[in-house]
Amino acid sequence: MDLIKRTIRDKAPFLFSFVFSKASVFLIPLLMAEILTKENFGILEYALAGLGMVLKSTLNLGVPGAYPFFKLRKKNLKILNGFTIHYLWLLVFFIGNQLAYYFFNLSVEYYMALNVSYIIANQVFISTQLKTVGAISKAVLFDSGIYLTLLVFIVLNASGFVDSTLGNINFCIQFYAIIYAINALTKLTKVKRSMFLKYIEIIKFSYHLLFASILIFFITVSGRLLIEYFFNDFEIVGIYAFYFRLAALVVMIYQVISIAFFKDIYTLDPKILDKYFSYFFVGLYVISTVAFILSKSIVPYFSDFYVSTIDNYDGVYFILSSQVVFWISSALMSNITDREELAKRITPLFLVLILLFLLVLYLIQDFLTLRVYTMIHFVVFLIATLLQILVLYRKKIVFKRSAISLSLIFSITLMIYFVKYSVGT
Repeated sequence: MDLIKRTIRDKAPFLFSFVFSKASVFLIPLLMAEILTKENFGILEYALAGLGMVLKSTLNLGVPGAYPFFKLRKKNLKILNGFTIHYLWLLVFFIGNQLAYYFFNLSVEYYMALNVSYIIANQVFISTQLKTVGAISKAVLFDSGIYLTLLVFIVLNASGFVDSTLGNINFCIQFYAIIYAINALTKLTKVKRSMFLKYIEIIKFSYHLLFASILIFFITVSGRLLIEYFFNDFEIVGIYAFYFRLAALVVMIYQVISIAFFKDIYTLDPKILDKYFSYFFVGLYVISTVAFILSKSIVPYFSDFYVSTIDNYDGVYFILSSQVVFWISSALMSNITDREELAKRITPLFLVLILLFLLVLYLIQDFLTLRVYTMIHFVVFLIATLLQILVLYRKKIVFKRSAISLSLIFSITLMIYFVKYSVGT
């Protein structure tokens, strides 16, 4: 009994911070959908989880992935202070964005997206360092910082202090970005010449992670970008984003597992990981399917957005509910390819996959609907994960159970989809 009490007491800070933070990540975008027009919600999502998310991978130069590699895998502690220089690189980007906005008339949606990319780049970098040293309670708070900022906006809006305009949202995001800029300025006093040499050494390793991370992020979060490009309609972007967010409930489960077992992902034997991953994917799929079914009875009581769109986009929501499992599998497999130093092998494969994906969309653009786009993207998710598993297999690292479980999930989803839904929307 004492052991149970001690365990609960020790884990309580993490559980509280995780539940609060991840509930915020899940609920806040859905609440924003209720107070914004569909078009403005689409613009926010385009900046928040579309362009901003893709750009943060480029901006981070693969450096966050290098930190646990050097600390946990290589145990090279002498190089760690070189990571301080990364804050200064991010600061240069932030200053450039301010100059572009105030002096060169950069549009507000792009300015917002670039500020978001700066914020998320900092969040990921700081969070990764905290996870590496086991400070998981603090890590989850940093992971959700941008959403907690939007929560402040929602409270101010509900209290009548601010109107629900993009300009006011932009100001809140800008204010939060400045906090990270101030943190970077404090690092200037600690910078030494030797740190730059170490940072160069870090970049020489991390640029392989950079290309791989950009491509995997493009595969996983490009939906908002490509939908805006091919449909030229931020309202459709907002609808897609809303159902993607709703389907992402199981991502909270993945995040608590990935945070709690962050070190194990970099240290456990691949055979053990394969076993756990396969069970995990099946479990997530079952939970996601149940959530999809239950949402039809629950969500209408809380969301006018859902009520006004579900009849036309039920098929899109169904696909996304399964697709999110592959989003998670790609993220997990990326950790394994990083730890095995295989990022440079996966990069050309992902590049070919993305080019084929874009080519297909271009060829059928006159017949493209949101449901057709979502199904094609779903196929791309499956191929991306199987390519990661294939690259590992070539190095005699076998994730057979994971490949089988994911293939079964995809096949079951496809069968249900074609039985239940006709081609449309």
